[in-house]
Amino acid sequence: MNKFFKDLIGWVLYIAVLVGLVYGTPRVLASVLDTAYPMAAITSGSMWPALKKGDLILIKGIDSKEEVKEGDIIVYKNPKGFTIHRVVKINEDTLITRGDANNVSDSPIKYEEIIGKTLSFNGKIVRIPLLGNINILLNKNNL
Repeated sequence: MNKFFKDLIGWVLYIAVLVGLVYGTPRVLASVLDTAYPMAAITSGSMWPALKKGDLILIKGIDSKEEVKEGDIIVYKNPKGFTIHRVVKINEDTLITRGDANNVSDSPIKYEEIIGKTLSFNGKIVRIPLLGNINILLNKNNL
């Protein structure tokens, strides 16, 4: 009976830690990265080769339009969800983006639509290959 309770307590602790990670990690990242949307899955090949379908990226919030430069990869809201593309032109009130693998630029967007830009470390985008596939699969089942 004593071993049973030890095993039960072990499993309860394991599940509590797992639930804490699943629910706590996004909240901590949102606070640290200063954005309500700290992570995103790459759902298309439009940013290949920099980002691949199924990658999970981290998003850092921005405080002003001066933080956005040509060449940055940004995340912005659109009617269907989010778009993750590179800034190709900066205007006074709008900016223009394009996926690295696309031949045509996107329609101009307002700075207010920007969620943030991809987190980089030592000049490289922080991305976790394949982990975004979980989000893609979950969203596909909700359609």
